[in-house]
Amino acid sequence: MENINVPQLEAIMRPLPNIDIVEAKVPFDVLKILQEEIESPSQELIDNNDQLLGHLQEEYKLDHISDQISDYILQVAKYWHNESPGLIETEEEVRKCNEYEFELSGLWFNRQKKHEFNPVHHHSGVISFVIWINIPYDLSEEENLFPEVSENYTSKFTFHYNDILGRTRQMALPVDKTWEGMMLMFPSKLHHSVYPFYTSDENRISVSGNISIKVKT
Repeated sequence: MENINVPQLEAIMRPLPNIDIVEAKVPFDVLKILQEEIESPSQELIDNNDQLLGHLQEEYKLDHISDQISDYILQVAKYWHNESPGLIETEEEVRKCNEYEFELSGLWFNRQKKHEFNPVHHHSGVISFVIWINIPYDLSEEENLFPEVSENYTSKFTFHYNDILGRTRQMALPVDKTWEGMMLMFPSKLHHSVYPFYTSDENRISVSGNISIKVKT
Protein backbone atom coordinates (compact mmCIF):
# COMPACT_ATOMS: atom_id res chain seq x y z
CA MET A 1 0.00 0.00 0.00
CA GLU A 2 1.44 3.32 -1.05
CA ASN A 3 2.14 6.01 1.52
CA ILE A 4 -0.04 9.06 1.13
CA ASN A 5 1.78 12.32 0.61
CA VAL A 6 0.62 14.55 3.43
CA PRO A 7 0.18 18.10 2.19
CA GLN A 8 1.74 21.03 4.01
CA LEU A 9 -0.28 21.88 7.09
CA GLU A 10 -2.51 24.90 6.66
CA ALA A 11 -3.73 25.87 10.15
CA ILE A 12 -3.65 28.71 12.62
CA MET A 13 -4.31 29.02 16.34
CA ARG A 14 -7.27 31.31 16.93
CA PRO A 15 -7.27 32.81 20.43
CA LEU A 16 -10.58 33.11 22.23
CA PRO A 17 -11.51 36.60 23.42
CA ASN A 18 -10.46 37.40 26.97
CA ILE A 19 -9.97 40.43 29.17
CA ASP A 20 -6.37 41.49 29.71
CA ILE A 21 -4.59 43.08 32.65
CA VAL A 22 -2.33 46.14 32.49
CA GLU A 23 1.16 46.45 33.93
CA ALA A 24 2.40 50.04 34.28
CA LYS A 25 5.34 51.92 35.77
CA VAL A 26 3.92 54.51 38.18
CA PRO A 27 5.32 58.05 37.71
CA PHE A 28 7.68 59.35 40.39
CA ASP A 29 5.32 62.18 41.43
CA VAL A 30 2.45 59.76 42.07
CA LEU A 31 4.68 57.39 44.04
CA LYS A 32 5.99 60.29 46.11
CA ILE A 33 2.47 61.33 47.12
CA LEU A 34 1.64 57.78 48.19
CA GLN A 35 4.91 57.16 50.01
CA GLU A 36 4.75 60.45 51.94
CA GLU A 37 1.16 59.82 53.02
CA ILE A 38 2.00 56.31 54.20
CA GLU A 39 5.14 57.37 56.08
CA SER A 40 3.88 60.71 57.44
CA PRO A 41 0.05 60.84 57.23
CA SER A 42 -1.50 64.27 56.77
CA GLN A 43 -4.41 63.19 58.97
CA GLU A 44 -5.19 60.39 61.38
CA LEU A 45 -5.40 57.14 59.45
CA ILE A 46 -8.76 55.38 59.38
CA ASP A 47 -8.73 51.62 59.82
CA ASN A 48 -10.08 49.74 56.79
CA ASN A 49 -10.05 46.17 58.12
CA ASP A 50 -13.82 45.98 58.47
CA GLN A 51 -14.20 46.58 54.71
CA LEU A 52 -11.56 44.09 53.55
CA LEU A 53 -10.90 40.36 53.80
CA GLY A 54 -7.16 40.56 54.37
CA HIS A 55 -5.72 38.66 57.33
CA LEU A 56 -3.58 41.71 58.01
CA GLN A 57 -3.44 43.87 61.11
CA GLU A 58 -2.80 47.12 59.26
CA GLU A 59 -5.07 48.23 56.43
CA TYR A 60 -5.87 51.94 56.16
CA LYS A 61 -8.02 54.19 53.99
CA LEU A 62 -6.39 56.71 51.65
CA ASP A 63 -9.54 58.25 50.16
CA HIS A 64 -8.50 61.69 51.41
CA ILE A 65 -5.72 61.83 48.79
CA SER A 66 -7.69 60.27 45.92
CA ASP A 67 -7.96 63.61 44.12
CA GLN A 68 -4.18 63.95 44.02
CA ILE A 69 -3.59 60.75 42.06
CA SER A 70 -6.91 60.16 40.30
CA ASP A 71 -5.88 61.79 37.01
CA TYR A 72 -3.11 59.24 36.52
CA ILE A 73 -5.17 56.26 37.72
CA LEU A 74 -8.07 57.14 35.41
CA GLN A 75 -5.67 57.65 32.51
CA VAL A 76 -4.51 54.05 32.92
CA ALA A 77 -8.14 52.89 33.31
CA LYS A 78 -9.05 54.48 29.98
CA TYR A 79 -6.05 52.84 28.34
CA TRP A 80 -7.09 49.48 29.81
CA HIS A 81 -10.65 49.93 28.53
CA ASN A 82 -9.49 50.89 25.04
CA GLU A 83 -7.09 47.95 24.79
CA SER A 84 -9.39 45.33 26.35
CA PRO A 85 -12.99 46.26 25.54
CA GLY A 86 -15.97 44.10 26.40
CA LEU A 87 -16.24 44.21 30.20
CA ILE A 88 -17.63 47.67 30.88
CA GLU A 89 -20.28 47.38 28.18
CA THR A 90 -21.83 44.43 30.04
CA GLU A 91 -22.49 46.53 33.15
CA GLU A 92 -26.16 47.27 33.71
CA GLU A 93 -25.54 50.96 34.37
CA VAL A 94 -23.82 51.35 31.00
CA ARG A 95 -26.54 49.53 29.07
CA LYS A 96 -29.09 52.02 30.40
CA CYS A 97 -27.20 55.21 29.58
CA ASN A 98 -25.62 57.00 26.66
CA GLU A 99 -22.56 58.37 28.45
CA TYR A 100 -20.50 57.43 31.47
CA GLU A 101 -17.08 58.09 32.97
CA PHE A 102 -14.75 56.39 35.39
CA GLU A 103 -14.21 57.55 38.96
CA LEU A 104 -11.77 56.46 41.64
CA SER A 105 -14.17 55.08 44.26
CA GLY A 106 -11.84 53.58 46.85
CA LEU A 107 -8.19 53.85 47.85
CA TRP A 108 -6.30 52.16 50.71
CA PHE A 109 -2.93 50.71 51.66
CA ASN A 110 -1.79 47.52 53.35
CA ARG A 111 1.15 46.87 55.65
CA GLN A 112 1.62 43.13 55.42
CA LYS A 113 3.79 41.51 58.06
CA LYS A 114 5.54 38.17 57.94
CA HIS A 115 3.01 35.26 57.87
CA GLU A 116 0.02 37.54 57.12
CA PHE A 117 -1.94 36.90 53.93
CA ASN A 118 -4.85 38.02 51.79
CA PRO A 119 -7.23 35.14 50.95
CA VAL A 120 -8.89 34.67 47.57
CA HIS A 121 -11.24 37.59 47.00
CA HIS A 122 -12.48 40.13 44.46
CA HIS A 123 -13.31 43.82 44.64
CA SER A 124 -16.22 46.15 44.07
CA GLY A 125 -16.39 48.53 41.11
CA VAL A 126 -15.45 47.51 37.56
CA ILE A 127 -11.66 47.91 37.56
CA SER A 128 -9.18 47.48 40.40
CA PHE A 129 -5.45 48.02 40.81
CA VAL A 130 -2.51 47.39 43.11
CA ILE A 131 0.69 49.44 43.39
CA TRP A 132 3.72 47.97 45.15
CA ILE A 133 5.54 50.44 47.40
CA ASN A 134 7.91 48.18 49.34
CA ILE A 135 8.90 44.53 48.87
CA PRO A 136 11.13 43.57 51.84
CA TYR A 137 12.20 40.07 50.81
CA ASP A 138 14.24 38.31 48.16
CA LEU A 139 11.98 36.09 46.07
CA SER A 140 14.61 33.38 45.58
CA GLU A 141 15.04 33.10 49.36
CA GLU A 142 11.29 32.76 49.76
CA GLU A 143 11.10 30.03 47.13
CA ASN A 144 14.07 28.18 48.65
CA LEU A 145 12.03 27.58 51.80
CA PHE A 146 9.90 25.12 49.82
CA PRO A 147 12.25 23.67 47.21
CA GLU A 148 10.37 20.41 46.68
CA VAL A 149 6.93 21.78 45.74
CA SER A 150 5.87 21.52 42.10
CA GLU A 151 4.50 25.09 42.03
CA ASN A 152 5.85 27.64 44.47
CA TYR A 153 3.40 30.31 45.61
CA THR A 154 5.11 31.71 48.69
CA SER A 155 4.86 35.53 48.90
CA LYS A 156 3.30 35.81 45.43
CA PHE A 157 0.38 37.88 44.18
CA THR A 158 -1.84 35.36 42.41
CA PHE A 159 -4.83 35.50 40.08
CA HIS A 160 -7.45 32.71 40.25
CA TYR A 161 -9.74 32.05 37.28
CA ASN A 162 -11.45 29.35 35.21
CA ASP A 163 -10.14 28.45 31.79
CA ILE A 164 -12.38 27.69 28.79
CA LEU A 165 -12.76 24.09 29.98
CA GLY A 166 -13.93 25.19 33.41
CA ARG A 167 -10.71 24.18 35.15
CA THR A 168 -9.47 26.40 37.99
CA ARG A 169 -6.19 28.08 37.12
CA GLN A 170 -3.74 30.16 39.12
CA MET A 171 -1.29 32.70 37.72
CA ALA A 172 1.30 33.54 40.37
CA LEU A 173 3.29 36.69 39.66
CA PRO A 174 6.95 36.76 40.77
CA VAL A 175 6.62 40.02 42.67
CA ASP A 176 10.01 41.02 44.07
CA LYS A 177 11.93 44.26 44.65
CA THR A 178 11.94 45.00 40.91
CA TRP A 179 8.16 45.42 41.15
CA GLU A 180 8.40 48.37 43.53
CA GLY A 181 6.71 51.31 41.80
CA MET A 182 4.79 49.03 39.45
CA MET A 183 1.01 48.83 39.11
CA LEU A 184 -1.30 46.08 37.93
CA MET A 185 -4.81 46.99 36.78
CA PHE A 186 -7.41 44.26 36.27
CA PRO A 187 -11.17 43.58 36.27
CA SER A 188 -12.54 44.01 39.80
CA LYS A 189 -14.32 40.66 39.70
CA LEU A 190 -11.13 38.77 38.87
CA HIS A 191 -10.31 36.73 41.98
CA HIS A 192 -6.84 37.12 43.43
CA SER A 193 -4.87 36.49 46.61
CA VAL A 194 -1.59 37.34 48.31
CA TYR A 195 0.37 34.50 49.85
CA PRO A 196 2.42 35.04 53.04
CA PHE A 197 6.15 35.73 53.09
CA TYR A 198 8.56 34.29 55.68
CA THR A 199 12.10 35.66 55.34
CA SER A 200 11.80 39.31 56.44
CA ASP A 201 10.65 41.18 59.54
CA GLU A 202 9.96 44.33 57.52
CA ASN A 203 6.57 45.31 56.08
CA ARG A 204 5.38 44.58 52.58
CA ILE A 205 3.51 47.77 51.59
CA SER A 206 1.04 48.06 48.75
CA VAL A 207 -1.66 50.50 47.68
CA SER A 208 -4.92 49.25 46.19
CA GLY A 209 -8.03 50.87 44.80
CA ASN A 210 -11.25 50.46 42.86
CA ILE A 211 -12.66 52.32 39.87
CA SER A 212 -16.39 52.58 39.37
CA ILE A 213 -18.74 53.83 36.65
CA LYS A 214 -20.27 57.26 37.00
CA VAL A 215 -23.25 57.77 34.71
CA LYS A 216 -23.43 61.21 33.12
CA THR A 217 -26.82 62.86 33.57
